[in-house]
Amino acid sequence: MVQAPAQSRSHRPSVTVPAPPVTVEDLDAGGYADARLELLDGLCVLRPWPTPLRARVTSRLTRLLAQAVTSGAHVLPAGVGVELSARCLLVPDIVVAPSAEVVGRRLRETPYLVVEVADASTRRYDRTLKLDLYRERGVPACWLIDPETATLEAFELVSGAYVTTSAAGPHGEFNATRPFPVTVRPAELIDPPDAE
Repeated sequence: MVQAPAQSRSHRPSVTVPAPPVTVEDLDAGGYADARLELLDGLCVLRPWPTPLRARVTSRLTRLLAQAVTSGAHVLPAGVGVELSARCLLVPDIVVAPSAEVVGRRLRETPYLVVEVADASTRRYDRTLKLDLYRERGVPACWLIDPETATLEAFELVSGAYVTTSAAGPHGEFNATRPFPVTVRPAELIDPPDAE
């Protein structure tokens, strides 16, 4: 398989974001459809383009989850945002939801699981702000994957707080039970790059 060369930054489309405070309704009315655009308490955040490694990990994990999904859960396509409130919209790398119903590429119900693939440019943002907002919304499970260290941390909501339930390193495996049984080996999500 031949991989297409990464689009150079000079040829990527530019994005103009509205001045805060912004609502999800404002984004819809303005036709802002870039899947990298998130909304935090009325402030627009434009996430960086995914690196090839981050894209590979996301693609492989999406495929693995789609093969393991059980009745009553749906692995949503990339770029689906989770509408947390009228002024908050987050776009996880992977979303597992109770239904496949999305409105304008937005999920309004609370997902079963969100996965953030956190590379150097998004690690702090994913681990702090986004994790805190998912907790406030009551998302029952959140996984953070660091492709550079080949690690996966799984968090589950217990009494209103996220508790680390598992951590798997580059030579380990994670056996999830929530939202459905699946085994994830971080190293297989990353290496080798040509095993698509």
